[in-house]
Amino acid sequence: MLNNNSFKISKGHNLLLDGNPEKNIITDKSVSKIVFNPSSIKGIKPKISVKEDDSVKVGSKLFFDKNNPEVPFVSTCSGKILKVVYGERRSLDSIIIENDGRFESGKLDFDINRNSLIKSGLWTFLRKRPFSVIPDSNENPNSIFISALSTQPFGLDFEFILKDSDNYLQQGIDILKNIFNCEIYFTSSSDSFFKGLSNVSHYSFNKLHPAGNVGIQMHHINPIKDAGDSKWYLSFQDLNRIGEYFQNKEYPSYKHVVVAGNGFSKPSYYKQLIGTPISHYIKDNSNDGVQIISGDVLSGTATVSDNSLRYYDEILSVIKVNNKRDFLGWLMPGLKKYTVSNVFISKLIKNKSSELDLRLNGSVRSIIPMGVWDKLLPMNIMPEFLIKSILAEDIDMMEKLGIYECSPEDFALCSFACQSKVEVSSIIEDGLNLMKDEA
Repeated sequence: MLNNNSFKISKGHNLLLDGNPEKNIITDKSVSKIVFNPSSIKGIKPKISVKEDDSVKVGSKLFFDKNNPEVPFVSTCSGKILKVVYGERRSLDSIIIENDGRFESGKLDFDINRNSLIKSGLWTFLRKRPFSVIPDSNENPNSIFISALSTQPFGLDFEFILKDSDNYLQQGIDILKNIFNCEIYFTSSSDSFFKGLSNVSHYSFNKLHPAGNVGIQMHHINPIKDAGDSKWYLSFQDLNRIGEYFQNKEYPSYKHVVVAGNGFSKPSYYKQLIGTPISHYIKDNSNDGVQIISGDVLSGTATVSDNSLRYYDEILSVIKVNNKRDFLGWLMPGLKKYTVSNVFISKLIKNKSSELDLRLNGSVRSIIPMGVWDKLLPMNIMPEFLIKSILAEDIDMMEKLGIYECSPEDFALCSFACQSKVEVSSIIEDGLNLMKDEA
């Protein structure tokens, strides 16, 4: 920590990956259909509000959470419901809408109040900690966190996409302040263009992943106390979309997405209709021998081209798959083996010529305490003891060890570097689900 408003994180790691995006923005309005995947949204039990062949407009209610029925998820285009797909046990898997290209809007309310934010569908972009779920329509936050710092692999450069155009950030901040009247914490790098925004408390972090994660920022600025502590957050782009909605009096159907990775031929920024199928992004790309990931390579989820990006994701990672097994690989000097420890010679040249792929490079084994997790997690938490308490379902110990401050993406580097091949993030998710059921 440098001063009361500036933090320097020393634990973490920035992955060196091929396929970083070029600084150009591709806007493509030719998408013929959009897809919503309600089953991929964490913490909701979706119930559909439309049926096949129904006509919809921009802002029309598509589905809602059975436990939070006042909050709708809405369409980003006008057209017709082509198909409703159900999964196991009649769970709502996807809604496919034919885009007529006219973008006719339904009846929208632009009064600056809680009800307008809910009915517009923009409330669904707010999430609360602990548990990272959409807040109930009657709840109020103790504080709101907004991060302009993107440190994950292929993370968006917000200054590039919002510095000179389409900037409604101040309007978004003022609207949240007006509706909720709480402290808003705004985090960025120390030299950020967005330091000029007002009505917020500014904090800065250095650009070492996972310093850009809102969970890490909460931990250092204003930690979560218990299960009842309600701290909200939203993405930088969704803050901008709230400001745009009330400023321009129309629903903001587009957002910026990075499509990148060594399996994609032209890594770029896209300004695309929300719900665009992944197949539309990669239509000109050879998709043989690649893995499609919704989100970044550390905390994203493997998906298929028929789906759209997960509801909150802004990164589409396309990574080459290598199934080749190295003979006696552990005996080799490892000039091209990526490492965050001192196992291979590549560490001496800072992994600059290393090649990363999706291979596990070993089998899952017992958790061995080697201190690797501690070097990558910038939180005052003992990760190995916490993971073992989760596996033992020791609720009292989980609380004492800080489970409420945790989120799976904050532990993604631990999973990446784990010498035991343990899915640390998945275990954290299981622990949070257990605590949520007990709450």
